[in-house]
Amino acid sequence: MKKRFWLPVAAVVTALALTACLKKGDDVPQCTPNSLTADRQSIDSFITENNISYLSYMTEGYYQGIANAGTGSTAAADSIVEFKRTISTFKGSSLVTVLTENLTTNNGMPIRFSDFQNATTSPFYYLLTHAAKGGILRQVWPSSANSLGYYGCQQQTVDGKVIPANSQVIIDIELTTVKKSN
Repeated sequence: MKKRFWLPVAAVVTALALTACLKKGDDVPQCTPNSLTADRQSIDSFITENNISYLSYMTEGYYQGIANAGTGSTAAADSIVEFKRTISTFKGSSLVTVLTENLTTNNGMPIRFSDFQNATTSPFYYLLTHAAKGGILRQVWPSSANSLGYYGCQQQTVDGKVIPANSQVIIDIELTTVKKSN
């Protein structure tokens, strides 16, 4: 009699355990990335709110423009150059700076303007040919296609900074040094 009782109970417990393990996870919110249209509306609002007139939409799917033309020396073919890159994100009007780094060498060697001669689509080349020392190139990438790839439809924390879900990415590149090669 005892075997007849425990066998159905064990079968029911096993079935419940398997059902719990095989649950689809419907309780977990699904990650839905922004469409490019939604991202562009958000970026256009940011541009309007901040009275930014220098950004143009590029056919590659991001915005780019010279935020500051600079007032120092312009780079020549033999110039040594250095940059500061700042990466920020925004959703609505909240701006979060994620990273600021100085770019001063290319594998231990000074960076030269000539390093970009064959990279005419590079943002560094664009900055060098459109601005002087102190100049800043700004790029704004939609969350659905940003160049960093890790700011998507999930909120994240990077170095203690909360990055809202579906944040757009801003990359500012400043030309900090222009000097003649020795």
